[in-house]
Amino acid sequence: MSTLTESRSGSHVTMASAVSHQPDGAAAVAELAAALGPAADLYVVFVAPGYDLTSVGAALRGHFGERVIGCTSSGNICDDGYDGGGICAAALKGGLHCRTMVVGPLDDAPAAVENAGAQLAVLRAELDDRDGFALLLTDGLARNEDVLAASLMAALGDVPIIGGSAGDGLQFTCTSVYHDGVFAENRATVTVVRSDAPFRLLRLQHHEPTDIVLVATDVDPEQRIVRAFNGRPAAQAYADAVHLPRSDVTPATFSRHPLMLTAGGNSWIRSIAELRSDGALGFFARVDLGDVLRIGASSGLLDKLDDGLRSVRAELGSLSGMLVFDCVLRRLESEEHGLTDRVGALLAEHGAVGFSTYGEQFNGMHMNQTLVAVAFA
Repeated sequence: MSTLTESRSGSHVTMASAVSHQPDGAAAVAELAAALGPAADLYVVFVAPGYDLTSVGAALRGHFGERVIGCTSSGNICDDGYDGGGICAAALKGGLHCRTMVVGPLDDAPAAVENAGAQLAVLRAELDDRDGFALLLTDGLARNEDVLAASLMAALGDVPIIGGSAGDGLQFTCTSVYHDGVFAENRATVTVVRSDAPFRLLRLQHHEPTDIVLVATDVDPEQRIVRAFNGRPAAQAYADAVHLPRSDVTPATFSRHPLMLTAGGNSWIRSIAELRSDGALGFFARVDLGDVLRIGASSGLLDKLDDGLRSVRAELGSLSGMLVFDCVLRRLESEEHGLTDRVGALLAEHGAVGFSTYGEQFNGMHMNQTLVAVAFA
């Protein structure tokens, strides 16, 4: 799925990137600032675990002012592909007008979006009839990205949304989103970007739904827990569907055979997070009562990525860069199959800068095991 815009003025976006592995947060940001310069329209920063976020936040505010958005990550995507540490940043300029606002607290995401309604309307109005999109960065442990994305889509109307859920390595203890000098939990930032230059939004996944159906018949959607499929304990029903004894079901099984929801004419991945001791399954995305899910089968991560990126480049002519939000489960799958260097090189070849996420957003949907991106000509 993609959205393509055409240039109105012949302008184009330039995108530069840099990474620092300085262990001191302030020194790392200073190194990024020296590499990227002070003149960008928007700086996007991703911080891998191990940094004092108070120091990093203050340094970002000091060097880049109000023109920076960012979050914590489960590893970054930089000039050399996947990078498990450091701070990575992209600087975008040329034909862009960007405005950012905070949405939160996220305990009640619909209420948070409603409270932000007037500000969102102002951001939407600034697009007028110009082309643009919204960048969403959100707390990856708030467990409500599904409702947040849907509520924001309703508020922003026809403005396409793309984004990712902040990570923290694979610790699952604290994920934070940056705004105005501070990293904080339980919030999101929405940045509406107006562009006179051509860009494309894309969503790539490498699983296809099979004919094996599991219907959610006992759920706790707020906690993303499914207790039963087809009236049977969820873990056993899933094990039978993938033709394995329950004792042989592992996280690698979840990666190979995620569950897929069909909505709006497209398939969206709902990844399993854990097999619980009570026979239920925990998920990385919301599953509602009555949802009809299908077992997914891989069609080849590297080939799908190669095809998708070639298509983007052919459509835009050439790329100045891509902001990429790539599920951490895809990186783990690449590692499992010895594809990390090849996948990373392919991303680097297309100017990808981004981070490994705890989930991805595309328009009004939240998903897993997917790469979403905005590519600039």
